[in-house]
Amino acid sequence: MLQHNMGDFTRDQTRGTADENLMPAVYGQQDVVIDHAEGVRIQDVDGNEYLDAVAGIAVVNTGHSHPTVVDAIQEQVGKFMQSSYYYYHEPMSKLLDTLERESPGDLKNTFFANSGAEAVEGAIKLAKKATGSSEMISLQGSFHGRTPGAMSLTGQSKYTNTFHPHRPGAYQIPVPNYYRYGDRFKDENEFGKWAAEQVHDVIKFDSNDDVAAVFVEPIQGEGGIHVPPDNYLPHLKEICEEEDMLLVADEVQTGMGRTGEMFAVEHWGVEPDIMTLAKGIASGVPFGLFMGTEEVSSTMTGGDHYTTYGGNALPCAAANATFEVIQEEGLVENAATVGEAAFDRLEEMKEDHDLIGDVRGKGLHIGLELVLDHDTKEPADEEASEVREATYHEGLLVSRCGIYGNVVRLTPPLTVTEDEMMEMLNRLDTAITNVEKEVAVA
Repeated sequence: MLQHNMGDFTRDQTRGTADENLMPAVYGQQDVVIDHAEGVRIQDVDGNEYLDAVAGIAVVNTGHSHPTVVDAIQEQVGKFMQSSYYYYHEPMSKLLDTLERESPGDLKNTFFANSGAEAVEGAIKLAKKATGSSEMISLQGSFHGRTPGAMSLTGQSKYTNTFHPHRPGAYQIPVPNYYRYGDRFKDENEFGKWAAEQVHDVIKFDSNDDVAAVFVEPIQGEGGIHVPPDNYLPHLKEICEEEDMLLVADEVQTGMGRTGEMFAVEHWGVEPDIMTLAKGIASGVPFGLFMGTEEVSSTMTGGDHYTTYGGNALPCAAANATFEVIQEEGLVENAATVGEAAFDRLEEMKEDHDLIGDVRGKGLHIGLELVLDHDTKEPADEEASEVREATYHEGLLVSRCGIYGNVVRLTPPLTVTEDEMMEMLNRLDTAITNVEKEVAVA
């Protein structure tokens, strides 16, 4: 049972201090002053309870304040936290063993960082060192982070335009978004093949024939929850092998069971050469990492990359507990099962709501694209914002994403039960109904 425990600051003091002193770069906040959270429920300082379909942006996969994770963190804090890479310790070695065992393909060697963006920066360096090449390819609509190297791969101008020039030698190919761009193809597989083969055009017409790697989110997150055609990633992997390039899977948002597999690339049997991971790895403790196969990783030598907090014992302990909970409680399977039930309900909602143009995702990585016209697919970005606000008033927290900002994103903790998920969707249904009363949708 959630317990109310008011702190030293009142609601107005908490909001006022944050609004006044946070850097203006911080955006998107809602009028929720959190007091505490447990499982899929958040309680604010006024005692209002919300069902959480954000989960810290796909971070608290084990649910808020899971006792196993909390106990592991408290125990490690009582021992020690920081040693950097200077010394060995059990939490780090245990996590390394688990990562090698659980990761797809032949990924073996790990470098611990502090965030997803840092992991991408390290993966860029590893790809360059392993291949001797310097150029990179990513996807339009992608999101890989806001640090300089990661930003050069991010395919959304709203995050990158202000900060030119970017690192040279970064190119982008079309996103395999069949809903918006697949009309002229006979089916999804023809479209998927075409989209993957745009790599050849980049190499032929744009690059200096010096491409080290292709970076891809197996399912785009911030870009709008785009699930590629089934042949897309396998064909992209084949092309990378033909062109002597590496395939880098950015699993920052999709990893740790989010999509109904431990890692999203496993849906298509694809084995990346490098993988990045963060968000759900440590249940809310800031942490990130990148992994490489032994062949790729062996090209790095001492001092090629480093970070002060690498291998910090606290996030390692939290990550070990996270893996334990995911495995012992069957959260990967739960994500698949509850996700399947959620998509059945969402398809019913799609028939009932003119605003819903498309429903897509895998597991508990779900997006609803809202449109004003089903023929033109005009993005309903303002309406998506209104839906987000309306769900808040229904006691449900959701987020928005997509290059037009018109995708309602659902990423609840993987501990969510089917009953809790149906309650979330009922509240979302009510919120969309309320917004549609004010909107004319063709």
